[in-house]
Amino acid sequence: MSAFSFLRYAVPMALLLALAFGANAQTLYRYVDADGRVVYTDKPPPPSAKDAQIKNMDANIVESDKISMSTRQAMERFPVTLYAFSCGQLCEDAEALLQKRGIPYTFVNTQSQDGSEKLTKLTGGTQVPVLQVGVDFVKGFNEAAWQQKLDQGGYSKDAGVKTDVKHTAAKPEPKTEPPKANAAATPKSDAVPPPIAPSDAAPPPPSDNSGT
Repeated sequence: MSAFSFLRYAVPMALLLALAFGANAQTLYRYVDADGRVVYTDKPPPPSAKDAQIKNMDANIVESDKISMSTRQAMERFPVTLYAFSCGQLCEDAEALLQKRGIPYTFVNTQSQDGSEKLTKLTGGTQVPVLQVGVDFVKGFNEAAWQQKLDQGGYSKDAGVKTDVKHTAAKPEPKTEPPKANAAATPKSDAVPPPIAPSDAAPPPPSDNSGT
């Protein structure tokens, strides 16, 4: 084959490979939302996002400090939602399981009216915590059942999303100071009594005891 014939076939093939490589590349956005969660998505972040970054990820390359391609696929197909509030040890254990596995999840506070309505619409009740994976959900915290449901959703044992935000942690009660005494109502011991106003009436005439 002549050099001209080789170039005639090699150049179009190279262009096809370049196009195929570009098709496999994916633009991924990473940002921190208003609740402190790290979010990875192929959609541009909202204006309220913090620390927004654009990552051009190739489908065959997984960086060690980024979530894996399998996790991104699981997020798109079976997004995870945790319905809970600061209800005690059960809710804290439920959230701790998701964070230990590095599962990206959306938290719904069921103490709010909107969150309570969402929970009731999903489960028909108000029992918490509830794990939703895609369209399926598990009522009440059972570690084995939750682990199985996350496995079925395609999430690895370490999905790669780390956060220190504790939505279910009990918030400390605000300190209340004892009421202060009303200084105006407390009489002062060293108060000076008001002066006695002089009388305008004339004094009575002296009595005549001379007998005359």
